[in-house]
Amino acid sequence: MKRWNGLVAAGLLLLLAGCGGGTGNVTESATLENIQETYDVKGVSISMRELPGGTFALGTQRDGRMIKGASAIRQAVMDGYAVSTAPVSQALWSAVMGGNPSSVQDPNLPVDKVSWKDAQKFVAKLGKMTGVPFILPTEAMWEFAVAEGVFEPVKNLREWCGDRYSEEQAEAITRNPAGPEEGALRVVRTYTERTGVQPDTKAGALGFRVAVRTGKPCPEAVVKAVVDLEVDREHVSENETFTVKDVHFDMVGVAGGTFRMGATEEQADYGDEMEKPVRDVTVEPFEIGKTEVTAGLWNAVMGSLPLGNDLREADKPVINVSWYGAQQFILKLNAMTGRKFRLPSEAEWEYAARGGAKSRGYRFSGSNQVGSVAVYTQNSDGGKPARVGRMQANELGLYDMSGNAWEWCQDCFGAYGQPAEKSEWHVMRGGSAASPWNACRVSNRQKVPATNVKASFGFRLAL
Repeated sequence: MKRWNGLVAAGLLLLLAGCGGGTGNVTESATLENIQETYDVKGVSISMRELPGGTFALGTQRDGRMIKGASAIRQAVMDGYAVSTAPVSQALWSAVMGGNPSSVQDPNLPVDKVSWKDAQKFVAKLGKMTGVPFILPTEAMWEFAVAEGVFEPVKNLREWCGDRYSEEQAEAITRNPAGPEEGALRVVRTYTERTGVQPDTKAGALGFRVAVRTGKPCPEAVVKAVVDLEVDREHVSENETFTVKDVHFDMVGVAGGTFRMGATEEQADYGDEMEKPVRDVTVEPFEIGKTEVTAGLWNAVMGSLPLGNDLREADKPVINVSWYGAQQFILKLNAMTGRKFRLPSEAEWEYAARGGAKSRGYRFSGSNQVGSVAVYTQNSDGGKPARVGRMQANELGLYDMSGNAWEWCQDCFGAYGQPAEKSEWHVMRGGSAASPWNACRVSNRQKVPATNVKASFGFRLAL
């Protein structure tokens, strides 16, 4: 499964510089800021649901499985819009267009046997009748609405989208993504699959729904987190316990200080060039999760689990999480708690893993014996993570900072001693249940694209 095409940082920054919302081949339409929940046409109603915008992994189902026909998973940032909660019904089609072309006649069923061109004529006429600038939703609009639970796709119904179809999709983060400028085919979607279809095609079980752009920009907190890569800090350092929907999690206060970061003497010859040069780093006081974020906590915040997780194992670290996925979780957690949770910086992570001001200079987090503190290949169940907190804690009372699940840090990856450029590459730390022992060292670091997910990728929180 392709995740990354080697896009350099300069190209990424150029793409993000156009964050005003390129829509590809989709004609820029008028916007309507105040959306009604229901519109009436000749006694037939159409229900709309407004989305304020946000971010999601385009090309995936809710559990993280890739959409059939998607060439890549890419993070999308969406500005506000509204979409109909149901496909256009036969009754609504008849009220707007007259007649009913559907294969099975029932005014309450979705209209079908209409081409993309027919659907465009419908939205234009509907707009004139209501004064609302309706459009066919882009594929990104359609998929984001599904991801946000605005509607459940109708079983066995395929739906037209507004954009042109392309087999190859860019993998960088984009705002309001749409299809290419040229191409004969148009996008048709189901929950699990995307296909390209000739725009004059009329077929049974092929319908559509409508959307409206509101002109409201994506929430500032989302843009700040996933585009600007900035975080807010609380500057706190105390032990705190939080509860989200009956799920408890602990944050441990860490006093600030200065430490030697990188492949220090106790790492012997195992440190590589990415861990050098060793240098003095000072961190301010902060809080960090006592354990990795668990599947139970993820479900309490997000309402579902990524593929490979099981609520019967709610006390295991959540896995199959991308860097962007961690940011989505944090945005929702912050909205629920009113706090400023974030990912730890790489320096905070290593300082905490080493035991902070209480450090005894261990090679692993809490010991020189990897087997006492880490779940790794030789003591795991086939490389699968174990429940958090099963192993020995480190000097600060933190668990699993060596092994169990790789942990995302906030930072973009950069060579030590040089400023890190904004890019899709982020830092992972700590090793996992599928890692060899030396990957669990406190100075070990890995460079991973932010869109990547694996059954060993998780994270822990910081404040």
